[in-house]
Amino acid sequence: MPKSFWDNLKWLDPFTYVDKYLMPVVNPKGDKLIENIVYVLSALIFAYVLYNFVLAGLLGTSAPLVIVYSGSMEPVLYRGDVAILTGSKDFTVAQADVDFPVGGKRLSDFAEIGYAQNEKYGLRQAALKINGNEYRFDPQGPIVVYYSQLRGQDIIHRAVLKLHAPDGDFLITMGDNNSRIDIDCPSQSTQCITLSPVPVEKVRGKYLFHIPLIGYAKLIIFDDLPKLLGGSQ
Repeated sequence: MPKSFWDNLKWLDPFTYVDKYLMPVVNPKGDKLIENIVYVLSALIFAYVLYNFVLAGLLGTSAPLVIVYSGSMEPVLYRGDVAILTGSKDFTVAQADVDFPVGGKRLSDFAEIGYAQNEKYGLRQAALKINGNEYRFDPQGPIVVYYSQLRGQDIIHRAVLKLHAPDGDFLITMGDNNSRIDIDCPSQSTQCITLSPVPVEKVRGKYLFHIPLIGYAKLIIFDDLPKLLGGSQ
């Protein structure tokens, strides 16, 4: 390819504009400390724009990247993996059509849990019994992300059943490495993740693919170390 083609590629690098237009204004004397500060601040701004505007716009979600915080989705996703999401609300998953409102209801208000034998867990939750009908969970349902008020963080779990109700569509979610669905909330349980089915419109994104372990450093700094230091006091 002609040399001019490769020369023009530099304009795709945002730091080209920093060097050409910003640095001469804020650092005309070429001070090394000021130069480093400008580069660090510019990198933070570029990362913010890339995440919140470029990736969010391309993938159709305000949360295009999510770090996996636990092992609840093993062996598909491991702690420290970064999941790439899309904003699609088109979920291909087993469905239960119900004739009553579901929003805000606890599981005990409308369903009983069915179990199946599992090599790892013994009995694992595998179905919901609603109005005399049994709806089996879909082990191949889409992996989705929603925000848990109880945990104060994003949850990335599999949608195993969709409830189509008069007040909208709702998802029953479950970790591949868990024995209980997220909505199963016994009294005083610390395992509960959400008190009611997840409204489809509250889903922040649907899993596309992941990059292994690149988020693990952040977990160590902002999750593991504070817990370790807090436990040592």
